[in-house]
Amino acid sequence: MSTRPAPTDLPPLADETRLMAEAVRKAGRVALGYFRHRPKMWEKRPNDPVSEADLAVNESLRETLGRMRPDYGWLSEEDADDTARLGARRTWVVDPIDGTRAFLQGRDCFVVSAALVEDGRPVAAAICRPTHDDLYSAWRGGGAWLNDRAIRVSDTDRLDDARILGDEDWMHSKRLWPVPWPRLRCRGDCNAIALRICLVAAGDYDATVSLRPSNDWDVAAAELILEEAGGVCITGMKHPHAYNGPKPKPPFVVAAAPGVSDAVMARMVPALERRAERKAKGRN
Repeated sequence: MSTRPAPTDLPPLADETRLMAEAVRKAGRVALGYFRHRPKMWEKRPNDPVSEADLAVNESLRETLGRMRPDYGWLSEEDADDTARLGARRTWVVDPIDGTRAFLQGRDCFVVSAALVEDGRPVAAAICRPTHDDLYSAWRGGGAWLNDRAIRVSDTDRLDDARILGDEDWMHSKRLWPVPWPRLRCRGDCNAIALRICLVAAGDYDATVSLRPSNDWDVAAAELILEEAGGVCITGMKHPHAYNGPKPKPPFVVAAAPGVSDAVMARMVPALERRAERKAKGRN
């Protein structure tokens, strides 16, 4: 017999979102205490930096969210994976600092991200950009918000001259993209995928993409915010990625306004196929 509580026994999603907003704002203040102060840093693996700031922010999130909801699962970039989360009705999925590299370089393109996942889908989300005192939030069916303002994606329906979050040279690389992009207005100085998706959700940009696999903690919260803002987030060729699974890694990400999402995917599919072919041949 299942020991999971019935959905009606769980706190309302609006209440969960308020708790998450409090948690990421508090954690954001912790991050700012280390920002541009040369925190101790090291590499978890080659080309994967982490710092004492990441760990302190992670502890702040866990102290707030874990204390208030001790029965929930936990998945964080900065903790060893506890597979007990797989049996939890709801699981916190957090990225203490998405954009660690930018953070360590003193650039403000980083966020603190938290999602609540239920049955493989994000149902509540809060993302704090501490340097701007901005809070993006959403819960399933409740719309998307930037601070106290409801946000919507852009209404563009033309990929030509679209505003894309991605390096211009990368977006127009013939090696990467078999189907070329039209003229784009690119911004390539922001590598934090959660922040990039939020900027699309707010209508500041029309699309962003990632050909490489991400992690659940990078994408889950931002995906919900984008969808509640009327946008499209694609994380699988046939089916959406199921969050909080045994392999928490979406294979790719397309985040776009609905008017251009099909045109973006028309370029992603052959690029992903080329990438798979190169990987099979042992090439990057």
